[in-house]
Amino acid sequence: MRPPVLPGYRFLEHLGSGGFADVFAYEQEWPQQRVAIKVVREDVTLNERERTMFTSEANAMGRLGDHPFIVPVLTAGTAPDGRPFLVMRYCPPPDLGVRVRSTPLTVQEAISTGIKLASAIETAHRVGMVHRDIKPSNVLVTTYNEPALTDFGIAGKMQEVAADDEVRISYPWSPPEMLDGRSNGSVASDVYSLGATIWHLLVGRSPYAIPGGDNSTRALSARILHAAPPATQRADVPPALDRLLQQTLAKQPTHRPESAMDLALALQRIESALGFARTTIAVEGGMPSFAPSAAQASPREDDDYTRAKPVSVSSTSSPRVVGPDPGVASASRPRPAEDLPVEPKRRSALVALAGGALVVSVLVGWLIIRGGERPKDPIEVPQTSSTPAPLGDGPSGPPEVTAARTPKGVKFSWTEPEGGVDSYLWRRPETGDSQRTADRSLLVTAKPKEQVCLQVQAISDGLASDWAETCVS
Repeated sequence: MRPPVLPGYRFLEHLGSGGFADVFAYEQEWPQQRVAIKVVREDVTLNERERTMFTSEANAMGRLGDHPFIVPVLTAGTAPDGRPFLVMRYCPPPDLGVRVRSTPLTVQEAISTGIKLASAIETAHRVGMVHRDIKPSNVLVTTYNEPALTDFGIAGKMQEVAADDEVRISYPWSPPEMLDGRSNGSVASDVYSLGATIWHLLVGRSPYAIPGGDNSTRALSARILHAAPPATQRADVPPALDRLLQQTLAKQPTHRPESAMDLALALQRIESALGFARTTIAVEGGMPSFAPSAAQASPREDDDYTRAKPVSVSSTSSPRVVGPDPGVASASRPRPAEDLPVEPKRRSALVALAGGALVVSVLVGWLIIRGGERPKDPIEVPQTSSTPAPLGDGPSGPPEVTAARTPKGVKFSWTEPEGGVDSYLWRRPETGDSQRTADRSLLVTAKPKEQVCLQVQAISDGLASDWAETCVS
């Protein structure tokens, strides 16, 4: 893990490691800023394919790096000791996967994050690229608390992925067709992985992981291939969102939303049905062309010459480490236990579904951008009025949770925040159990000296407070 000496950069700290690369934080001397630099380890000699992947990653991130929800590569090069490196914008730790292990996102946060990530993925698809490794640990969080997709190390061009003879897989978030060899990656596989990621953000684990159960690669693969898509079992998750996420996890690719844009639009409709503020969908290069008239083309004294880059927005309002080895977790965090290594899987190349899905994606995007007929929603969403009902102020704060051991277990109690609440949502982080209730206490059966934790939210006017957590040993 020895960092290279790079002219113009001052080493700060080691951030993470992967299969053949390390990530370090450096201070760039001019312009002065903190950056994350991914560099091949000294004990690794890249073969020609791996060098090509490293180069492709830099090119992919450079091409997509101006998207608001994609981590950009600032530059790339070769260190004086001969090791190639990538310089990326620094995102403070931890990544989104680590963040939600103890405190999953609220419904509103998960929907908004899903829409933003779908924007990034749709943009990648429109330039002919499939990510193939979408998962919570590959979503960083910027200093402005926005999600930023990273790690395009195993991304591929749609017209070329079918010919791959080696495919790397992150099992907990990979679709059935990539596990059994029917596909090397496609628009549909990215939609599946995005749906699995949103599910994870709501629950704190991947969809087919079982708390305290067998979560080996073999067991996970069997459940992904054969078990029915699970519901989140969160009391505050609306049925429409559960149905949408289960649809993204469909075994057959054709049963999923046809594009990342379709998924984003469905999430927007659920957002509106819940009365939440609408999250923007931003897709690069989507604005219709505009030919100014002669009068408009003539500048006035008060003309503002600053011009915004064209970005299509599907509403009126509104998360870095990358590499050919997805084993590198992130530029800013330790690798989560569930973030299984991306494992290579050699097999004969089969015809991928990417071509047909790409055509549908482009057509859907064109219709939306041109103002044509909006595509049919992939799910049925409750209808709402054109003007959502205004939300109240929500809880004044989280409840205060206390715990005491009794002969029967641990009794948790919590206070009611000022102003009153409609209900509470409690959750056991050890088991994933949760329930919405009007009670202000809960008895948890536990052995003596067994650590027991409980998280509680207050809910009022459709809004939830932050989680309050108390543990006893």
